[in-house]
Amino acid sequence: MRALKHAIETIYEEEHSFSSSPPSISSPPSLHSIVNAWSLHSSSEPNVLILVQGTCFRLHQDRMISQSSYLKQHLMGVSNVTISPPLNITAETFATVAGFCYTHKVHLTPSNIAAMRVAAELLGMTEGDNLWEVTESYFERVVGVDASMVIRSCFTMLPESETTASLVSRCIEAMIWNGDVSFLDDVVEMHAQDFRMVASYLNKRLPNHDALYKIIDHYLKEIEYEKLTDEEHTEICNNLDCSKLSCHILVECIQNPRMSLKFIMRAILMEHLKTRRSLVATVTAAMRETEQTSLMEILQQDTTDCHTTHIENAMDSTYYRIQSLEKELRDMKNHIQHHNRFMNGNKNSNALNQERSMSFHFEPPEDSKIRRGGRGSISSSSFFLDNITAKQHNKVEMFHTNKTSSNKTKSFPYKFISSFKNVFGCRNQQQNKRS
Repeated sequence: MRALKHAIETIYEEEHSFSSSPPSISSPPSLHSIVNAWSLHSSSEPNVLILVQGTCFRLHQDRMISQSSYLKQHLMGVSNVTISPPLNITAETFATVAGFCYTHKVHLTPSNIAAMRVAAELLGMTEGDNLWEVTESYFERVVGVDASMVIRSCFTMLPESETTASLVSRCIEAMIWNGDVSFLDDVVEMHAQDFRMVASYLNKRLPNHDALYKIIDHYLKEIEYEKLTDEEHTEICNNLDCSKLSCHILVECIQNPRMSLKFIMRAILMEHLKTRRSLVATVTAAMRETEQTSLMEILQQDTTDCHTTHIENAMDSTYYRIQSLEKELRDMKNHIQHHNRFMNGNKNSNALNQERSMSFHFEPPEDSKIRRGGRGSISSSSFFLDNITAKQHNKVEMFHTNKTSSNKTKSFPYKFISSFKNVFGCRNQQQNKRS
């Protein structure tokens, strides 16, 4: 405790010697205990004086330069150093940083992560178990959970929070992925220069600029872009890359009066270029598909076409053959009908001829006797046959009748000839009898 009291008195005395106004010694109690414990452990007194925004810190040189490349560079050969702007580090933040240099432990929250991450970057604390890795790891974890609180702490650290570690743009990016647009109200409070810087970092980090266009358009709408100078207006709009905008957003940009005239002209040219590229890509893809077609595929296609043509020709030939067969069938049907009519006429003619053949005169055989004085005598115009002649005549009539019925199915010439044969046979018998 005696050593700690001596260290505090020494800090006050040295600060008073080079400061016109009395400084306020407000080191956190935790840092006092840490420095005192290290003094007792190492048996050495604090040997450097660090001034941060009017607050003096009497610390051990070896502990500070072991963690910070900035302090190592500025404390070589001197016993005091002042940390002041452009380094945006508060006394409270530096006290936490100094405690980490002694213990390698730090208490981080969403409210102080931005300040600690910026301090680690500005002081070059990147060696060993360094504060840079600790704060970066914590930021990556917390930004996905409570980005809205983190981004508020980042706004208070502008522009260093963006120039050193792109904290604002990374928070906005995380909130966009989460669908949270609450940051837009905070963005409007930014100075035009700070907003232009954030938009520039978003330009480098986001592969798609649709969300960046929404942010810029909201900012220009809320701050009344007419109040901006032409240079500021153009620089803000130029952070948009037209090639990274989707087609419908690109058309919306062209029609948006809040965009600068130079950007609108560039967007029109890009829209025409995208249309041309789309057409070229389509034609190129079609040509590649044609070139990639192998010879075997071409031959197979030709074979298929030939086979199809052959099938079509065969179908046409079959169709004509069917038509020819139908015509032949109709001709045959007409011929059969004509033949049937002709056959029915022959049947009627055959029946008439049969009746005529039965009416021919029959000459009696030789053994037939004619009675004199009867009807068959010379003096009479008729003659009578005896019983034998009558029987023979009946047999002949029965023979002709049976033969006629059995030959109904025969042709007319055959029946006609048979009738003549019967008649001539009877006449020959009569002539033989007379002779």
